[in-house]
Amino acid sequence: MTSNYLQALEFTFSVTAPVFLIVFLGLYLKRKRHINDEFIGIASRLVFNICLPTLMFLSILNSGINLAEQGKLAIFAALAAIISFYSFWWLSPLLTQNPQDRGVAVQSAFRSNLGIVGIALCAKAYGGPGLAVGALLLAVVTPIYNILSIYALTKSLRQDEKLQWHRLLLDIIKNPLIVSIACALIGLSMGWQLPAILDETGHYLGSMTLPLALITIGGSLSISALKKASALSAYTVFAKLVLLPAVVTSAAWWYGLGGGELGCLALMFASPTAAAGFVMVRAIGGNHQLASNTIALSMLGSAVSISVLLYLLRLHALA
Repeated sequence: MTSNYLQALEFTFSVTAPVFLIVFLGLYLKRKRHINDEFIGIASRLVFNICLPTLMFLSILNSGINLAEQGKLAIFAALAAIISFYSFWWLSPLLTQNPQDRGVAVQSAFRSNLGIVGIALCAKAYGGPGLAVGALLLAVVTPIYNILSIYALTKSLRQDEKLQWHRLLLDIIKNPLIVSIACALIGLSMGWQLPAILDETGHYLGSMTLPLALITIGGSLSISALKKASALSAYTVFAKLVLLPAVVTSAAWWYGLGGGELGCLALMFASPTAAAGFVMVRAIGGNHQLASNTIALSMLGSAVSISVLLYLLRLHALA
C-alpha cells in the first residue's frame, strides 16, 4: 500500500512540477527584468498564431486516434462546459450583489486555460496520446467558452445591448487554433501524411510552444493583483479549482470514461482561469481588476489543486 502512495506521489510531481516551475521561472525573469511586457506580448502572439496551432495540427494528424471512438468524450466535454457555465450563472447572485461583476466572476469560474496549462499537463502526463486528446478537447470546448463568455459579459455589463452573433461566429471560425485543429481532423480522416521536411519543420515550431507559453504566463502574473484579491476573487477561484474539477471528474467517471481520457479531461477542466479572459473583460469595459486577481490567484493555487487531483486519480488507478 505504501508503495502505491509513493508511486502516485512520484507520478504527480513528475507531471505538475516541471510545468509550474517554468511558470514561476517566467515570473522570476519578469521581476529581474530579463523579459518585459513587449517580449511577453510578442511571444504570446507567436504562440497563439504559429507555434500552438502547429503543435495541435501535428499532434492530431500523427496521433492515429479513432475519431468515431472519441465521440463520447467530445459530447461529455461539451455538455460539461455548458452545464458548468449555467450552474455558475445561476449561483452567481449568491456571490456578488453587483450585477456588473457577475459576468466576470462566472467567466473566471468556468473558463479554463486549456491551450497552455491544460495542454502542457496532458502532454506531460500521457505523452503524445494525451496531447492528441487534449487537442480534441480544446477544439470542442474553446468555441463554447468564447460564446458563453461573451454572452455573460455582455449580459451583465450591457444589458440592453444585443450580441452580434455573426461577428462572434466569424471570430471563432478565424481562430488559428480552431482552423489548425479542423484541418488536422480532416487530414486524419483522409489519411494525410506530411512530407518529412514539413513534418520536421513543424516539430521544431511545435517544440517551442509549451516552454515559451508557460514563461509568458509566468511573466504575466501580477503579485500586486494578489495583494488586492477580494473575497469574491477567493470564492471564484475556489469554484474554479475545487468545485468544478471535482464535479466534472466524478461525472465523467460515472459516465464511463477512464484511463487517459478521464485524466486529460480532469486536467483540462482543473486548469486555472484562462488568461484570455482578462483581455476580453478589459475590451468590453468590465472589472478587469477582478479578472486579473482571479487569474493570478488561480494560477498559483492550481499548482496545489491539480497535484492533489492527479494524485487521487493515480492512487485509485482511475487515470
